[in-house]
Amino acid sequence: MKAWHSFTLVMLLATMAASSAQADTHGVKRFSCIEMRWLIPDGSETVNIEFSKDQESFARLTLSPQQSFRQFNFSTDAILAEGRMRLHIDEQSNKGILKLDSFSYRCYGPVEQAFSGPLMEFDLPPKP
Repeated sequence: MKAWHSFTLVMLLATMAASSAQADTHGVKRFSCIEMRWLIPDGSETVNIEFSKDQESFARLTLSPQQSFRQFNFSTDAILAEGRMRLHIDEQSNKGILKLDSFSYRCYGPVEQAFSGPLMEFDLPPKP
């Protein structure tokens, strides 16, 4: 199982590195001990999100124009992460916006922290 996680992480990082020459299609935000990574595959309006701690993935989710809203609740031995995430597509400006409506998290202790706000704005791929 650990080999699978390592392979997935390497593939995600390789994909992110390959797409770095393009527009802003990936990003990372750190919340205390939690790292949240997002990636928009080339030519797609879908956003893949991964939560990890110490390079170990503990949760993944995907947002798309068809399912643009996700409520989540993830926990491990030392982490609690819960919230609502949204993908807003603005056809007029040809932009997508990835936003955390709310995000509460806790690492190693009882003190909970919170975040809300936009994470990134990106250009939508051209329509065929």
